[in-house]
Amino acid sequence: MESRNTFVFALALTSILTFAGCQTAPTPEPKRDAAADVTAIKAQLDQYTAAFNSNDAAAAAAYFADEAIMMGPNQAAVEGKQAIQAAYGSLFKESAAKGAFTSIEVQVVGDWAYRRGNYAQTVTPKSGKPIEDSGKFLEILKRQSDGSWKSYRLVWNTNNPLPSAAGKKK
Repeated sequence: MESRNTFVFALALTSILTFAGCQTAPTPEPKRDAAADVTAIKAQLDQYTAAFNSNDAAAAAAYFADEAIMMGPNQAAVEGKQAIQAAYGSLFKESAAKGAFTSIEVQVVGDWAYRRGNYAQTVTPKSGKPIEDSGKFLEILKRQSDGSWKSYRLVWNTNNPLPSAAGKKK
């Protein structure tokens, strides 16, 4: 009986190893053209700039992945494409915005990329004086299933100095 159990075990093990050896090898990653990816990522920023300068909340939000997070200065993070569109909608309802966004560095690694850049923008409230700002940003982008690139995480901060505590009366 023991030899029969050993035989069954050996047969089962041989079968498992045989079928495991028949598995197909993983499909290699497709060759990517990094220069074409960088060009596409830079063009994507141009499309965002046009949407921002048109004060089009839906078109500006189209720049972002569904699960994007936008982290601006002096405010809570805005999570998700719908919330991002609502934030732009609120901005454009209350103000006219114009901006210039420039890529300084773009690096691509597979389906991920990061971009470092500068911005300059003017936001003019419907009742108020224009507010000018300039600063820098760092962004993580993710290749989508259709091959396009979308912003996955975006953080920026201003170059404008904080108000000085010196000179204020106590």
